[in-house]
Amino acid sequence: MDERSTRGAENWFEQRGAEVGPVRFVERRRGDRRNGERRVVDEEVSSLPKRPTVSLVIPTRNEARNVADVLQRLPDMVDEVVLVDARSADVTKLMARSTRHDIRIIDEPAAGKGSALRAGLAAAHGDVLVAMDADGSMSPEEIPRFVHPLTHGFDLAKGSRFIAGGGSLDITPIRRLGNRALVEAANFLLDVRYTDLCYGFFALRRIFLESLDLRSKGFEIETEITVRAQLMGLRIAEVPSVELPRRSGQSNLRAVRDGVRVVRTLVRERSRQRAVEAANRDGAAPETLEEVGRVGTLSATRPKRDGDEARSA
Repeated sequence: MDERSTRGAENWFEQRGAEVGPVRFVERRRGDRRNGERRVVDEEVSSLPKRPTVSLVIPTRNEARNVADVLQRLPDMVDEVVLVDARSADVTKLMARSTRHDIRIIDEPAAGKGSALRAGLAAAHGDVLVAMDADGSMSPEEIPRFVHPLTHGFDLAKGSRFIAGGGSLDITPIRRLGNRALVEAANFLLDVRYTDLCYGFFALRRIFLESLDLRSKGFEIETEITVRAQLMGLRIAEVPSVELPRRSGQSNLRAVRDGVRVVRTLVRERSRQRAVEAANRDGAAPETLEEVGRVGTLSATRPKRDGDEARSA
């Protein structure tokens, strides 16, 4: 099969018997599955347990008025809740503890949603890691539709407000225009067909977290997760999600500043992708994403190792 025939593939699936009703989700992929991560392939289990453990990671900052409502509506499938508080000046942590006594709370001194999310994901123990916001804009009742694809062969389920069954009651015209521009840029640079890029509701198989090697500190973390998962060749599903207006308070998102950081992330990850593609052609594919930054220069200069010809045959 020609390599480009698999790029931007789109396959629809229907989730039947879901707690939230029938839901259709779409597969987004580029190239072969897990084509650049040999170490992960060797360690990967064939499938998740029939009843995987689910950890929910919630980054917060001054969400005292919102967090209790979110925690009260969590479905039974959530086994662990990790709340990462980024220097709240209100009683967010007190409200969280009084609502859910078994919650784990992590103090994250570093500023930025990315820093908080990375700390929470690293601390979680579940087979499946789900991330969502604490401002009430994301419905906890939707969590089962994110976990479902991961129990049926997918590795990352990312929310989309712009496919059938999704929507947004909160996005402003300027943010909608900016999001659309970023999605088009990502699709052009990466040769994929995403419909949403900057939405923080997702579920990930924990086995792949370390290899993603996340570095982002701000709101660009969602873009980094999606693009690096695609670079690794993970199987990605876009799941419809409805974004609601935040219950109270002001968002920490700054459209222009954070949009620029997303663009920088896209350009950086596209450079990584080109390095991997060049290394694959030279028979020197990196074994981890940490090697991707070096492989672009190494693949062009180092002599082939013994056995390279046999692998490329």
